[in-house]
Amino acid sequence: MTIRIPYGDDKLEITVPDEHFGGLIEQKRQVAARNVSSLIKDSLAADRLGEFLGDSTRVLVVVNDSYRWTPSHLVLAELSQYLRKISDVRLIVATGLHRKPTDSEIDRILGDGCDISRSGIAYSDAYDADQFDCIGKWRSGKDVLVHKLFGWAEKVIVISSVEPHYFAGFSGGPKSFVPGLAHKSTIEANHSLAVSSDCQPCILEGNPFAESLREAVDLLDLSRVYAIQLVLNTHEDVVGVFTGDLWSSFGRAVDCARSVFVEKVDRQYPVVVAVNSPPLDRNLYQMQKVYENTKGLVMDGGSIIVVSKCQEGVGNDEFLNLAAKYPEPQDVLNAKVEGWSLGFHKLYRTALAKKRISIFAKTDVDPEIVRRVYLDPIDDLQSKINEELEKFGKESKVMFILDAGHVVPHVDRAA
Repeated sequence: MTIRIPYGDDKLEITVPDEHFGGLIEQKRQVAARNVSSLIKDSLAADRLGEFLGDSTRVLVVVNDSYRWTPSHLVLAELSQYLRKISDVRLIVATGLHRKPTDSEIDRILGDGCDISRSGIAYSDAYDADQFDCIGKWRSGKDVLVHKLFGWAEKVIVISSVEPHYFAGFSGGPKSFVPGLAHKSTIEANHSLAVSSDCQPCILEGNPFAESLREAVDLLDLSRVYAIQLVLNTHEDVVGVFTGDLWSSFGRAVDCARSVFVEKVDRQYPVVVAVNSPPLDRNLYQMQKVYENTKGLVMDGGSIIVVSKCQEGVGNDEFLNLAAKYPEPQDVLNAKVEGWSLGFHKLYRTALAKKRISIFAKTDVDPEIVRRVYLDPIDDLQSKINEELEKFGKESKVMFILDAGHVVPHVDRAA
């Protein structure tokens, strides 16, 4: 069996003997909407966006940054007929702790049909305290700080996409506000919960992180929010559009996303090759989603081999700097951190996973950097697959997962 694996703009050709080939998991290609613009237009009309906006004079539009597939440009084009009647419209990119988009990325986000001028575009800078207001407190007593433009607006339109998230359960919905429009301290307080083993992809109930998000976002006046939630497949086809109030639209989008991204399998495997794809394959910081989504498919003592080019290098390097304090995985598991440090959850979850399985990484990142975040770098993918199969004996099989940053295998013995 020969498989061609995407690696940036290249392909890696891998050969596996038929008796060792366990299968190939790809995302189910759901039927794409025939006319996405018409679907968006009809959804906005059906959920009475015009009535929601009423005679508002100050409207804020919230969009995702370039680390999500969200086709914001399609939505913005359909919003134009509504927004051109508003005297003051502003747009903010919900960057959270990601970098500010480049000019070309902004061009892609806005598209040709957006009437909002560049002077009306803002970027949430989580490190600039002056941009944020306290909207209340968590039950823990910590402040929840959200961008001031939310308070400025009479009405808020949020455009997002919903897909599995490795500890929040799903992206989209409340994540547009926290972490999207939140101050660093608020993001850190929320992310501190991500070390819990109850924080898993596609799990919302009983997930401390997801429940903390709901608690924080419910402090906002959500009667002023109109949500547009899209679900896409890995081919970037829109398969669903869900509009209206935040929680209802998010819930319906989650149901759709489960049908798109969750793949039932009937057993675990000793070797899993998990392949990342755009836009999550850009850097090391984003790569963790791959093995978090797929680790449940690996039997105890088995191995994940992650394939992710990481052409932009490390990405947000706070977790890399933090790793210097915990040179060994057990160090971070033993740590008692006073004052949350962003990125600790990444190191902790990786260290915890490595108590059960091995994690190898085929990337373009300096091997020494890869080792610092508890992953074992490899150079030749074919050789490593051969080595791992030999380790587990003649009955061993390897399972391949394409777009493992989004697809979530679920082991169901009855599948």
